[in-house]
Amino acid sequence: MIYPVNIFICLAAPLVIALFLIKGRTRRFIAFFICGLLACLLAGYVNAFIAGAAAKNGYVSMTTAQSMVRLTPVCEEVLKALPVFLYAAVFRPKRSGIVTVALAVGLGFATMENTSQLMNYGASQILFVLTRGFASGSMHAICAAILGYGLAFVYKRERMAFTGSFAALCAAATFHGVYNMLVSAGGFWLAAGYALPNIMAGGIMLCIMNAELRIKNKN
Repeated sequence: MIYPVNIFICLAAPLVIALFLIKGRTRRFIAFFICGLLACLLAGYVNAFIAGAAAKNGYVSMTTAQSMVRLTPVCEEVLKALPVFLYAAVFRPKRSGIVTVALAVGLGFATMENTSQLMNYGASQILFVLTRGFASGSMHAICAAILGYGLAFVYKRERMAFTGSFAALCAAATFHGVYNMLVSAGGFWLAAGYALPNIMAGGIMLCIMNAELRIKNKN
């Protein structure tokens, strides 16, 4: 049996050591990367608890596919958002800092999730490992970017802070839900689900590179 806590310890231990050896922005990134690992660990327990409690109290019992679409995206995105919201509320950072922290949490979550999948289902099919690894990583990175940029946009705008943050969280959960729905359908939709976040991530990277190139040309 694979214990998620053991996987978390193995991944987090070297990073915790690094926190004492590295300073500056890199330390902050590593700290919130660990928060992403922890969020993924907690998500597994919280998802199981909510699904079990719903069934125990007479609600309709959800299948694995239904849970992936209805429950998992909301739970995971909320847990990923909590460290970002806490960081923004306590430290009052620059907008760029919020985006960096959100991406660190998202990438940490994806790392823990991919490692757990690898340990549970094996790594004999390298093509599947590569496809799912990049798809899941891109999906969590995009969700983190949606939350980070959305929160940065409404940051320090009192009238928009709550509703804007909630809207960004809902948008991230919706994208996550669409991805889960596609990959749980199988066949053509499975391939489309794996391709969607990679295509979007590639498009975002091209836009960023194009914007940076225009700034350099103007200077």
